[in-house]
Amino acid sequence: MILRRFCKFLLKVVGCLVLVLIFNEFIIYYVTLAQCHWPKLPETNHVKAIILADTHMLGPFRGHWFDKLRREWQMHRAFQTSMTLFQPDVVFILGDLFDEGQWVNDKQFKEYVRRYRRLFHTDEKTKEITISDFIMRNILPICMKYLPLSHTKIFSTSPRMINRYENVFNNTDDTVLVTVKGVHFVLINSVRMEGDGCNLCRAAERKIENISLQLKCARGLTDCDDSNAIGEYSQPVLLQHFPTYRPTDSICLESDSEETELFRERWEVLSKESTRWLGKMLEPRVAFSGHSHNYCRVKNMLDIEEYTISSYSWRNKNNPKFLLALFTPDAYHVAVCEMPQESTVYAIYTIGSIVSVILVLYHELKTHSRRYYVRFKGKSN
Repeated sequence: MILRRFCKFLLKVVGCLVLVLIFNEFIIYYVTLAQCHWPKLPETNHVKAIILADTHMLGPFRGHWFDKLRREWQMHRAFQTSMTLFQPDVVFILGDLFDEGQWVNDKQFKEYVRRYRRLFHTDEKTKEITISDFIMRNILPICMKYLPLSHTKIFSTSPRMINRYENVFNNTDDTVLVTVKGVHFVLINSVRMEGDGCNLCRAAERKIENISLQLKCARGLTDCDDSNAIGEYSQPVLLQHFPTYRPTDSICLESDSEETELFRERWEVLSKESTRWLGKMLEPRVAFSGHSHNYCRVKNMLDIEEYTISSYSWRNKNNPKFLLALFTPDAYHVAVCEMPQESTVYAIYTIGSIVSVILVLYHELKTHSRRYYVRFKGKSN
């Protein structure tokens, strides 16, 4: 009798905990992300973009298996919920896709990529817009642009590593001008902005010089042939992994960073020289970056707004964020989206577990007391 009552009690507790689990692992993403909205614009012909950075997927060497499973599930649910709620035209992921890309062999790298595609999968019915070879063709039909920058390239610039990355992601050109609905996006591998004259850096500089020429042609500032035609001019949007130069996050207009240490040029941020050069060549209207793992909105040294996006992984951040951005040829509007805080999830698990046990225990005691009262009253009568 006692064992049967205990099993019934335990079954009810487990049932309550399952409800808490479903809320924390599914529903909370919709509850939290539904509070974020696209900026309101009078124009209807705009580009809807989701911008995120630093997914830092773990490989086979570092971290516990449960930690890997947990972080990947969180990113998967956040991303798929975002796709359902916001249905963007384009998604930009600003580098640091993999956390162990420099160590894995070819077989492990293929497994890395398989997991990555599963986590960040998009609806195949969405129209694919193919621009050069910069899109992961036949994989991400939402016109998903990737900055080809991960730890694969940060820590190893060997031709084999670079070719492996570019072959898998179909990236044959990692500094490009992409035009969507009349909006020009310049995507740069900022690792190649060292300005030290290396072959990779010089090749990237030549590409930027060519993009600069294309933009000047569109403005009518120089004569050009059809090969440089990009349509009507609009100030470009700059996207890269490293932020442009700033001395510290303390100058941010908005920030979730508590760090006040000075940034090192060519390490946490681009150098002053590279920043000025990019400003001179491209004259962007707004910039987006990642790398620091913290959110920052700042007026950078080019005198334009720059949004540095926090890491998309809860492994690096208790309160990850991503951006919803609307672009027209003449304007841009950005909304910062909060994702579920891990501390909140843990609190819900803790409180939910305690409340579940108390409620079930209270119900059992109340039921047992009622039965005892009925039996006692029946005997007394």
